[in-house]
Amino acid sequence: MSLIIYPYIEESGPENMASDFYLFQQTIQSDPIFRHYGWHQNEVTFGYGQKWTWVSKQEVIKSREITRRPTGGGIVSHGNDWTYMFILPQGHMSFSIPSLDLYETIHSSIGKVLLNLGHETSLKPCPQTGEKKAGIPGNCFLEPVGRDLMSKNGNKKLAGAAMKRTKKGILIQGTIDLSGFLNLDLKQFGTSFINEMEDLVCEGVKETEWPDSFITGRSPYVEQFSSISWREQRKYP
Repeated sequence: MSLIIYPYIEESGPENMASDFYLFQQTIQSDPIFRHYGWHQNEVTFGYGQKWTWVSKQEVIKSREITRRPTGGGIVSHGNDWTYMFILPQGHMSFSIPSLDLYETIHSSIGKVLLNLGHETSLKPCPQTGEKKAGIPGNCFLEPVGRDLMSKNGNKKLAGAAMKRTKKGILIQGTIDLSGFLNLDLKQFGTSFINEMEDLVCEGVKETEWPDSFITGRSPYVEQFSSISWREQRKYP
């Protein structure tokens, strides 16, 4: 087995979501998958469980393209971030990692890489016993939750992620806010982060090209994530 790495591409919100979901739906093997990708322009995504009636009234989405994700979480601004996707198939041993532990491990790994590059961070503590736990965050980076990656003093959220767990596996979509870092070597960061993910899944990296069938195969998902029915009602077009 290997940690499969797909090439970097910059696309629109619906295309990026479609690529992630296409790879997740095609998961029939036991190899975990990782990819890092960019955005054509500044865009916004919001969580699968959020209500469009609320999201549509938020100032952050005004005059920007917006796409509903297949994963949970809140509103996330893209364009000045480092976005990644991670798939842990049902047949791989990493699938058994509890969701909160997986969330913490990924953010601890990001924090470790950032520390090696000269940036100290912290993890937001989980609520104590008896404290009220937050529901779905409205604006992801303004409403941090337990085990999010924060600035050293804990005042600013730096990284978050959303998950979808099915019988196929676990789909993770994560982002790192680059506005919190000056002169960050993104190439070195990416290489080191992938090394950390190698350790997480206990597999070596195998870089691969997009298959010839990729554009055709994901086209129904591009249609889905571009549609008003998906954005507003989570319905397939």
